[in-house]
Amino acid sequence: MKMANSKKVPKLKTRKQAAEFWDTHSSTDYWDQFEDVELKLHPSIKSPRDLSPHCPHHKKQVLYTRWRTLVIANGFASLHKVRELYCPRGDYTRLAPETAALVKKAESALKRVQPKLEKLAA
Repeated sequence: MKMANSKKVPKLKTRKQAAEFWDTHSSTDYWDQFEDVELKLHPSIKSPRDLSPHCPHHKKQVLYTRWRTLVIANGFASLHKVRELYCPRGDYTRLAPETAALVKKAESALKRVQPKLEKLAA
């Protein structure tokens, strides 16, 4: 269905330009310029649960999310409200991928700063 007062989407050369454009514009103004896309899931994916991470000990058990405070760098820092995945059966936990990346970055930054802080404390 064509809309009478629709606008034309400008040519966007980079993802950054596209992100900035769509952050400040509504897709409803450009609705008639979009194409329909048909998505086909792999035959093994029967529900959204199939895409969720599963416990390695209990293959059919989906991992749940909880938010916690994590102490890192020998108690030198703590990260609040980070995501952890856990098995409700109680025998498996792991950090969510984005949390693991954040911990790695924080620990490497603290390793660079720690010698300077120790000199100040001495």
